[in-house]
Amino acid sequence: MAFKPPDGGAAENVFQLANGLAGGGWEVELVGPLESPVYERLPAELRVHRLPISPGYSSLRSNALAMRGLMRVLDGGRFDLVHAHSAQAGVLARLARLAGGPPVVYTPHCFTFLGHPSRGRSAVGLAIERALAPLTAAFIDVSAYERAAALRLGVGAAEQHHLIHNGSAPCVEGELDAELLAFRGSGPLVSVIASLRPQKRVDVFLRAVPRILREVPEARAAVIGNGPESDRLLRLARQLGLDRDERLLIAPFHGPASRYLGCSDLYVLPSGWESLPIGALEALACGVPQVATDVGGVGEAVGADTGVLVPPYKPRALAAAVVELLRDPDRRARMAAASRERHRELFGLERMVAQTAEVYGRTLLAGAGTPAGNGHPHAARIGAASPS
Repeated sequence: MAFKPPDGGAAENVFQLANGLAGGGWEVELVGPLESPVYERLPAELRVHRLPISPGYSSLRSNALAMRGLMRVLDGGRFDLVHAHSAQAGVLARLARLAGGPPVVYTPHCFTFLGHPSRGRSAVGLAIERALAPLTAAFIDVSAYERAAALRLGVGAAEQHHLIHNGSAPCVEGELDAELLAFRGSGPLVSVIASLRPQKRVDVFLRAVPRILREVPEARAAVIGNGPESDRLLRLARQLGLDRDERLLIAPFHGPASRYLGCSDLYVLPSGWESLPIGALEALACGVPQVATDVGGVGEAVGADTGVLVPPYKPRALAAAVVELLRDPDRRARMAAASRERHRELFGLERMVAQTAEVYGRTLLAGAGTPAGNGHPHAARIGAASPS
């Protein structure tokens, strides 16, 4: 199993699949970046291959080294298939297929041509995905939005695409983050819990915070996360005068997310683009109402009974929705109960793992390869990689 980002939703998805599949009899190995918080949580017996992979496609040398490393891992025919997560891992795994590697199941976790503000990057991403579609045994689309967009834009045939919504673990009750618990005090707490990357548009939330705190003075706002946007967001907070407001906290993330969701009264996801964000699923599991931007497949997770959808890039609209819910604790209580029920019905891990294993089995039985395990797809070896 190959994955690209070291953290965030794609990495969490890899972790949950690796655990679930290994527990179901599949032989799983991971190929990923040199460092990832996921590695600390994996069972000791699960083999991990770490490659020196840099983000993006601009470094030809880095990608050549990553390709060479992946080919070394795959050499010898030990694997029946590779499940690649995210765009860069998808490119490397399918080029390896061209060079004689095993069949590739590919989960984009939001195709690079969807939603990204850079038209140039979107155009390049679309061209790459169209070119590599014939080398893809199966696409796993984590949202109906993603699947429909791929088919509309000519990326693969309908029979290649399989819709499997992301899943997330049940909420871990008990341990709460001590810093956030002390910070929240007696007022309601609004939290963004996300990777601090441009996609998540945490800056939009920060621009909404002054109005939120002005209209609900007893509220608190928190940004919990790690990532390349951290310094820029701290500068923006200073520009907005929020660095002098004790009602705002910006702090690093140390999983699981339930440590922070258990302290929160409202979860906010201000993303510019998404497919199906795992953060929203974790909020559902913990019974925390959501205010999220109506982008990609977010509406497939956040329902009218669990939260409020707002337009992207609109701080005023985001603030208005947050204020409305903060002023209505009874509505939040109903949304909390509906959120837990929605997660139980639609976004459990067992469903996701079982549906993924079914795609693997179909791929192998379609003649893509003879299982190297015990002659049965369920015992097949899976390489999993996601470089970053």
